[in-house]
Amino acid sequence: MPRSAQLFFLLSIGSLGPTLWAAEAVPPVVGDVLTMPAPGSVQMQGWLGREIEICRQGRMLAQSIPDLVRPFATRPEDRMWQTEFWGKWFTSAVLAYRYRPDAAMRAVVDQAVNDLLATQTPDGYIGTYKKEAELKGWDVWGRKYTLLGLLAYYDLTGEARVLEAARRHADYTLTQIGPGKADIATLGMWTGMAASSILEPMVLLYRRTGEKRYLDFAQWIVAQWEGPKGPDLLRKALAKTAVFDMFPGPDPSKKGYMAGGMSKAYEMMSCYEGLLELYRSTGQAPYRQAAEWVAGNISDTEITAIGSGSSWERWCRGRTRQTEDVPEWMETCVGVTWLKLNAQLLRLTGEPVYADRIELSAYNSLLAAQKTDGTWWCHYNPLEGSRLPAPEQCNMHANCCVANGPRALNLLPALAVMTDAQGPVINLYEAGTATVDLPSGQKITLKIEGDYPRSGVVEIAPQCPGTQPFALALRIPGWSQATDVRVNGQPQPDVRPGAYLRLTRAWKTGDGLRVAFDFAARRIRDPGQSTRVAIQRGPLVFAVERRALAAQSIGPATIPADADGRVQAVKVEDALAGVCQVAIDVPLTGADGRRGTLRMIDYASAGHTWAEDSLFRVWLPQPLDPSDPLSGVAPSKAKH
Repeated sequence: MPRSAQLFFLLSIGSLGPTLWAAEAVPPVVGDVLTMPAPGSVQMQGWLGREIEICRQGRMLAQSIPDLVRPFATRPEDRMWQTEFWGKWFTSAVLAYRYRPDAAMRAVVDQAVNDLLATQTPDGYIGTYKKEAELKGWDVWGRKYTLLGLLAYYDLTGEARVLEAARRHADYTLTQIGPGKADIATLGMWTGMAASSILEPMVLLYRRTGEKRYLDFAQWIVAQWEGPKGPDLLRKALAKTAVFDMFPGPDPSKKGYMAGGMSKAYEMMSCYEGLLELYRSTGQAPYRQAAEWVAGNISDTEITAIGSGSSWERWCRGRTRQTEDVPEWMETCVGVTWLKLNAQLLRLTGEPVYADRIELSAYNSLLAAQKTDGTWWCHYNPLEGSRLPAPEQCNMHANCCVANGPRALNLLPALAVMTDAQGPVINLYEAGTATVDLPSGQKITLKIEGDYPRSGVVEIAPQCPGTQPFALALRIPGWSQATDVRVNGQPQPDVRPGAYLRLTRAWKTGDGLRVAFDFAARRIRDPGQSTRVAIQRGPLVFAVERRALAAQSIGPATIPADADGRVQAVKVEDALAGVCQVAIDVPLTGADGRRGTLRMIDYASAGHTWAEDSLFRVWLPQPLDPSDPLSGVAPSKAKH
C-alpha cells in the first residue's frame, strides 16, 4: 500500500481521505476505492458553494463556543443531550476548515478544543452528565461525538496532547463498559443503538494509536448486539430483514407521535457507519455486507422523492407513504446521516449509485433545511405544508438538526471530485475547481464551468503540466437517460446512466470536455399507488408554492407525459428572483382539451419563508385544480 493511502483525515463521518498531517499507527486492512482530495483543493462556485459560505458565516464562525463548552464544565445533565452539541458543531467546523483552511476558522477550531480540554476530569471523562448519572440517557452517545471531534483535531494538527486526551476519555469509558461491566446493548437510548454508535470512534482510535484494546472493545460491541436485549443489527441485516421490521412497533398506518414504530433511523445508521470502519480494520466481509444491505433496503423502502426519510426519526416504510399526512416527516438529522452513510459506501466501493443518492439528498432535503442566512435549520422536511424552524432543545440555544445539518453540507466538497487508482473521479458537477494528485504523482487542476443543476450542460477543462496520461471518470446520473459527452468536439461512446464513464487519454491544457445531461422533466408516479404525481428535472424535485402561483381557470387538469414519463416543461429564465433558484412551467391539459401551464419551483426553495405565505406541495393530485393547486394543504404543525 503506498504511503499516501495510509494517511487518513478524520472528519464528521470518520476517516475521509488523505491528509498532510497525522499518520495512522495502524493502517486499515481494507483500503478505500475512492480517496478524498487534499484540504483546500476543491472550491465550489455555484449553488452549493454559496450555501456552504452562508453556513460558514451564519453558523460555523458565529457559534458561541462558551455556550457549547459550558455544560461540560458544569455537568448538569441526567437525561438530555447537551453532550452532543460540541462534537457535532466541531466536526462541521473541521470540515469547513478542510474546505477553506484560513486563519479565522483555525482560530475558532483551536479555541473550541482548548476550552473543551480544560473541562476534562482527572479520571479522563469529558461530558455533561453528573457523576451519579453517567452511562444514563445520552451520555455514551455524547462521548462518541467528543471522541470524533478530538480525533478530527488530532488528524488536523498531529498534537499528541489531544490524542492523549481522547485516549484517556476512551479509557475511562472502558473502565465502565465491557466484559464483566456494563452491557452497552442495555445502556442509554433505543435498544443500546445510541451508546453502541461509539463503535466508530473506537475503531478510529485504534488506528490512530495502535492500541488493540480499542479494537477488542469495538468487536465486543458488535458481539453484544446479539445478546437477549441487544439490537441484533448484524444478524438482522445479514438475514435481509427490512429496517422497519428490525424492531417491533405500532402499526405504521396509525397516525400519531409513535407512528414511525421503534426502528430509530439516526442511531441505527450511525451504528452501521461504525460497522464499516470495523470492516476496514478487520476485513470481516459480513460487516460490509450488512451495511450494504441496510443502505439498499433504506433506499428501496424508506427514502422519499427528496432523498430523505423517517417519521419522527423512525423508519416508517416511508417510500410508499409519501402522499400521506405522515407526522414529523423527515428529520434533518436522518437526512444528514443517510448522506454520510452513502459517503462511507461511496469511498469504500467506488459504486456511483451512492453518489446518485448523495446528489438527490444534497440538492433537495439538505439545501431545503438551511435558513437563508445560515443561522438556523429546520427540524423536519415535509412534502407539503410549511417548513418550520427547529425548536431550541436542552435549555440551550441549540438543536440536534441545527448542529447536524452543517456536517453534511460541509462534507460535499470532499465528495465532489475524488480520485481512484486511475485518476480523478467527478461525482458532483458544481462549477468550480479541483486540484488532484494523479497516480504518477503529478498534480492537475480541473476547471468545471456551467450552471448545474439549473442547466444540464457542463464544460470541464484540465490544466496540466505538459501532457499527462490518466483516466478521468465522470458519474453519469441514473436519471440522465441520454447523456452526450464530447472531448474536443468528438462524441464519446458507451455513455450509460448509473455508471462512471472513464475517459482514458493523454490530457493537456487546452483540451475541452463537454457534458450535456438529459434534463427533460419527468413525471414520477407515487410509489404508494395513489393517483398523485411529482415532477423532477435533473437532480431537482419541484413543488407548487404559494408565492409562485399563477391561477388558471381551465377546470380539472392533468400533467401529460410520454410513455417514458417525460414532460415538456419549460424553464423560467428569471427564476422568480427572491423566491427560488429554479422555476419551470409544466404543461396542463384540461378535461375539455384546453391547455395551460403550472408554475413550479425547486423543492429546496419552496417553503423558505418558514411561514404560511410559502405553503407548498410536491405530490400533485390528478386531476388537480390549476386555479388552486394548493387546495387542502394546511400549514405544518410539527410536534417536538
